[in-house]
Amino acid sequence: MKHKLVLKQCSLAVALALGSSPLLAQDAATDTQAPQRVVITGSNLKRIDSETATPVQVVKKEEITRMGVNTVKELMDTLTSADRNALSDVGGSNSFASGASSVSLRGLGKQSTLVLLNSRRVAPYALADYNEVFTNLDTLPLDAVERVEILRNGGSAIYGSDAVAGVINIITRSDYKGVQARASHNQSTKNSQIHESTVALTGGMGDLSTDRYNVLANVEVYRRNATNWRSLVDDINPAYGEKFSAVAPGSGQMFGERGAPSTFSYPGNIIGQGALPGCETKNAAGLCVYDRFSRFQAQPSANRVNALVSGKLAISDTLEGFAEVLYSHTKTDYMSAYAIYDSTGSTSIWGDPRTSEQRTFSYRNLPATHPLNTTGKAAALRYRFIDDPGYRTTSSDQYRVLAGLRGNLGDYDWETAAGVMGSKTKDRSRGGFFSLSGFQQVIGATVAESDKDPSTADPLFFNRSYRLGQVNTPEVLNLLFPENGYDGKITQSFVDGKISGEVGKFMGNPVNVAVGGEIRHEKFNINPTANLMAGDIVSNGAATANASRTNSSVFTEANLKPFNSLELTGAVRIDKFKDVKAHASPKLSARWEATPQLMVRGTWESGFRAPNLTESAQSNKFSFSNGEPDPKRCDQAQRLANDLRAQSDALPDTDPDKQFKSARADTVESRECAASLASIVRNNPDLKPEVSRSATLGFVVEPVKGTSFSLDVWHIKRKDEIGLKSTAELLASEDSLPAGIVNRLPVELDRTFTAEERETYGVNDGPLASTSGMFENTAQTKTSGVDLSLTSRIATPIGRVDVIGNATYLLDYKIFAPNRNGGSWGDDLAGQHGTSKLTANLMGTLGLGAFSHSLRATLRSPQKLQYDYYDEQYTPAGCADSGYEPNECRVASYVRWDYNLTYTGIRNLTLSLFVRNVLNHRPPVDLRAFGLDGGGVTPQDLEDVQGRSVRVTAEYRF
Repeated sequence: MKHKLVLKQCSLAVALALGSSPLLAQDAATDTQAPQRVVITGSNLKRIDSETATPVQVVKKEEITRMGVNTVKELMDTLTSADRNALSDVGGSNSFASGASSVSLRGLGKQSTLVLLNSRRVAPYALADYNEVFTNLDTLPLDAVERVEILRNGGSAIYGSDAVAGVINIITRSDYKGVQARASHNQSTKNSQIHESTVALTGGMGDLSTDRYNVLANVEVYRRNATNWRSLVDDINPAYGEKFSAVAPGSGQMFGERGAPSTFSYPGNIIGQGALPGCETKNAAGLCVYDRFSRFQAQPSANRVNALVSGKLAISDTLEGFAEVLYSHTKTDYMSAYAIYDSTGSTSIWGDPRTSEQRTFSYRNLPATHPLNTTGKAAALRYRFIDDPGYRTTSSDQYRVLAGLRGNLGDYDWETAAGVMGSKTKDRSRGGFFSLSGFQQVIGATVAESDKDPSTADPLFFNRSYRLGQVNTPEVLNLLFPENGYDGKITQSFVDGKISGEVGKFMGNPVNVAVGGEIRHEKFNINPTANLMAGDIVSNGAATANASRTNSSVFTEANLKPFNSLELTGAVRIDKFKDVKAHASPKLSARWEATPQLMVRGTWESGFRAPNLTESAQSNKFSFSNGEPDPKRCDQAQRLANDLRAQSDALPDTDPDKQFKSARADTVESRECAASLASIVRNNPDLKPEVSRSATLGFVVEPVKGTSFSLDVWHIKRKDEIGLKSTAELLASEDSLPAGIVNRLPVELDRTFTAEERETYGVNDGPLASTSGMFENTAQTKTSGVDLSLTSRIATPIGRVDVIGNATYLLDYKIFAPNRNGGSWGDDLAGQHGTSKLTANLMGTLGLGAFSHSLRATLRSPQKLQYDYYDEQYTPAGCADSGYEPNECRVASYVRWDYNLTYTGIRNLTLSLFVRNVLNHRPPVDLRAFGLDGGGVTPQDLEDVQGRSVRVTAEYRF
């Protein structure tokens, strides 16, 4: 028996006559008596069933409230499929894209997760994080969110470039009437200086069905205060003090219990002489000390205003107009540590972006002729510039304006829209780093001293217009610490359209098709200040972009049911970017209702990410890589540091050499086991798009009415990844690389080891200087895992219990290493540092009249301290060499319990009390993060000192 596809008359002609982009994630049904057909994220076709072949997690507004999150970024961090280490404005002070927050699904990076607002793209942040272009979550209003739909596998066949790891579609309220005000305040009960507040106002008028229009407006204001580690460090986990002398008990001296002060101080010390006149804080050895923890910022201040206005107008029974305006202003203020001068410091190396030539800044001794030097010879100076302005401020404005029409053409739904969007960011810093020319003008020489070269002498060093330990004029400080930074601007405009509907029958079941297209123009400019472009700011990199392009796409999607219980869907999208071949992204999926209680589903698709404008435009990028252990010098440095500490411990507290030896031990370790070196990178005009293959297979089962459980196995393999070989990987394979990739200074410029020490400890190579490379398509990543979800509604004698749970178990996560054994996969990173194998959460809510009680548990499984194969410092042997016990060579598992109470017993008023970390459990100790990222000095985990926190929220509807 032959089964024919019966087409509706003129259906193909109509389907091909109009184009579009995805509809909003929920549209009103034309027949109010029939079940509502909606568009679910991951498809262009309307459907009645909420459980699709593609796994989609939905987080509704009520659940968001019960989770007690304060921002969209915090909401994204609760997802079990999200990487908690993705960029945050809290920790972004050293980022090229400070003042912004991102999301990364499946650990594949913030460029491979597409973020949508009401099913359409928003403008990327106007500063690239080196080469990564991403959506800034801080510009999205949490109060206006109705729900969030998370497509937990790729979506390039529907949405195009960037939808490799998944899609996050933030759906805002619609058809809202009335006025609602909301205010909330969140504060740590352990350290009250950790707090944040939000105020929001939402108003809506008009009923689309009766008034034929609806307008909604929302304004949200967010404030977060700044705090530094001096006010918090005494409360860190005592385990850190047992391993790191900088935070050991009693190390804070006159400044606190913990947090060792620094002999880089004001007015300073001269080695062999002691404290300079005017010092008010001296240690037992009589050396001048400074409380460096007072300038270590734990949390920057943030001020944000997000506004959304949307409207709908029923022009006729079959035609509706809509418009939307999104605007946000964000400002983040960072406090930086004051600049120091260390005569024994390593030569700083960076580059001149105009010429690609290397620049250096060498530290010098205070000459014997200086009036403050009474030693009679050149002597080392330790000084802190407390007149350094020490700030970084990032402010950004972002907008999106769009308007469109949607309607019905016979049995077909169509929609088209046009819009403009953009982002503008100003990033400015002062202090922390010198101006090379300004230093030479107001202080003196920056070349290395040499007894063999008289021209390197500078008898007026530190005796020009800048005065040690005195008040210096604003003009002098402006020369020494000029303002520098970036101006970024991105603009995009688009037109899109789509038509969808039933085109025929197959086996008596409808065949639905959607077709559409989009044209988008984008322009990206990143301009450093003139002093950065000239390489005048010591140790600072620079990145530029000035490019534009127009890209276009067409797509189609179709589904049919060969049997009533089986639905097959196919989709393909073709995207064309400038200078890149047209790329087709296909997708196939199947959904089989084996029984009314069991549905089996699976997908296969291809995804891609086109090179962004910062990667494809002509550019040179200069940056600094920090915290890198030198494989050829770190072991020797650790042995020297251990010997110096032993020598220090043997001296009485009154001996000045005791403090110097201890401080030098820290410096030696920091230079060679957490080294800093320049990275010079060129663009590559021959880049290809990143491509991926992903698949899912799973089921949804409803064992009893009101309870459903889903399990989906997923796999993603991405190749032709655009990026750079990591600095650690380059260093590990240094001997096998061509000359000029890893560069070292001559051994004569070694400031860590003396000549005698080099011989004693077996140091044969000079200190690291820089690495050089270009963007490439050589990298690959593959990862797989299992997603589990549970929803249940249980009636009990005292009230209904709602249960929501999600878990992700990572089966494997591997990065291809071209330099390992001629090219092979690296170690399995599932369970290695930064990547827990299991992440899960479970929340139960009990309704009792006007009260609602919610209890939520969040679980992260343990991690090893080691990362990939080249990480020898945190192997079991490496941990033992560092004095770590086996149980310390890991990050333990962590469970956190949260509680939410909501009360609605007063008319129009809703009160909520959210307690985060009810049991006041500390997060597990992470010695790697403290030792590498914090240099063994600065704590890295704000949650460690936050403890239990309380959020109070009041909502009133007028």
